Amino acid sequence: MCRALHVARQGCCARRKRRPSAHGERGAGLAGRISEIYAASRGVYGAPKVLAELRKAGEPTSRKRAARIIREDGWAGTTRGCAKRPKGGAKAAAPQASSAPDPVRREFSADGPNRARFAGITYARTHRGRLLLMCNKKWSE
Repeated sequence: MCRALHVARQGCCARRKRRPSAHGERGAGLAGRISEIYAASRGVYGAPKVLAELRKAGEPTSRKRAARIIREDGWAGTTRGCAKRPKGGAKAAAPQASSAPDPVRREFSADGPNRARFAGITYARTHRGRLLLMCNKKWSE
């Protein structure tokens, strides 16, 4: 494997024996503290609120470090419905009220003239208020 990665064998063995750096140990301790805060919030808090709790407790850390630890552990805070949704999250479609009856059953052809009529209503906003536009069309072939 060392030959495939173009790495000296001695370096791999030395890295395994080496104890974690102070930065790594601090990150592990911080991850434990963040998991406590996250669990206490019942999974609601995201990185900004977790960071605020850490600073309130006197833990010196940066916003990016807290966000990275939260992201690496696979946690995410909840968002309100009006807030921006996470990437890839689609909003569920609102339930539609029962539609109006369809007397032509989506069949827009007629046997002869004046057999079917169609109407449409549109509201147009003007500087004087809303304007109602109605279109009445005879369908004949």
